Amino acid sequence: IVDAVKDSLANTATNIEFEATLNAPNSYQIGDESINLSFISQKINKKSDNNGLSWNVGLDVPTSGEQWEAWMEFGTGLSAEQILGRAGYTSEIKAQANNFFRNGKGRIIGDPYFYPAVFRNTANLVDDMVDEINKAIKWEI
Repeated sequence: IVDAVKDSLANTATNIEFEATLNAPNSYQIGDESINLSFISQKINKKSDNNGLSWNVGLDVPTSGEQWEAWMEFGTGLSAEQILGRAGYTSEIKAQANNFFRNGKGRIIGDPYFYPAVFRNTANLVDDMVDEINKAIKWEI
């Protein structure tokens, strides 16, 4: 049964990592300048802990300077307000986004790539785990 839970969690983490990497922005256009953002997809990774019973999927964002990873996920200024007002964006996610707040006047239009992958891939996680546990129980009987 424990292996069934581990498999469900590992598959979910892998799917989040894959989808977020696939959807991460490659560039951002500001006037005539195109900013290369291909490094974002390379920073997304998953890590296992507690012998596969705990997973963390994410990416490191610099604590200062350019923070494109966060700016593209959450947007800046009005874009951030619109993105963070969407369904599913909990107070914890909003608090995380607030770590990257500067002055509220930014004009970078966000293109969320990470949290939509989390939302899609965890929506049925409990049901999927119950199904896997039930399958495992049938095999053990």
